[in-house]
Amino acid sequence: MTIPDAEGARRRYSSPVREARARQTRAHVVATAGRLFAERGYAGTSMRQIAAAAEVSLETVTQTGRKADLLLAAFRDGFAGNPDAVNLDALVGTAGPADLPAVVARVAEGLRRSLPIWRAFTTAAAADPAVAAVRAQLAAARREEIVARLAAAGLAPARGSERLADAIGLLTSHDAYDHLTGVCGWPHEEYVAWAAAAIQAQLTLDWPAPVVSEEQG
Repeated sequence: MTIPDAEGARRRYSSPVREARARQTRAHVVATAGRLFAERGYAGTSMRQIAAAAEVSLETVTQTGRKADLLLAAFRDGFAGNPDAVNLDALVGTAGPADLPAVVARVAEGLRRSLPIWRAFTTAAAADPAVAAVRAQLAAARREEIVARLAAAGLAPARGSERLADAIGLLTSHDAYDHLTGVCGWPHEEYVAWAAAAIQAQLTLDWPAPVVSEEQG
């Protein structure tokens, strides 16, 4: 008979099957929450509704996270996990002018697919400081990513690389897409053509260095 030592006695039993099932349950809850947030909005979706739609207990949903946590997870899985939609690597350095419309078309498709969850995300950010903080972090990370890609491709201007990154980020943002296609009624394809031409124009500008205000100084 083997007598386990104290450390072995305290060691938690780990079941790969149980862990895999827990991951599947979490992914199912997050996906269900994301669908409800997109359909009903953040304020219009309750934890009980998520549990009912996912066909799990309320306790299972609350163990997955707070309502804001579920929104952030759904947003990341549905949008931030799409490299064409967020990383924008293909927009700078890897695509020539002739390829840019096709690259922007892939980005725009990601924007169109994730627009409902983005709307829920921005609404929640206005009311929840935790969500607002994550939104600010994502925007900062996006800028840094584009700046790095511009530098790696030799396309970073001598001055104003952050301003160029901001411009490219804005042109390919949910805000721009939603305004032009949703508010102004542009066809999806017209947005793609406009964004591709606008990005190419930004890459050829002589960008000045950012102006530092007295408050920043």
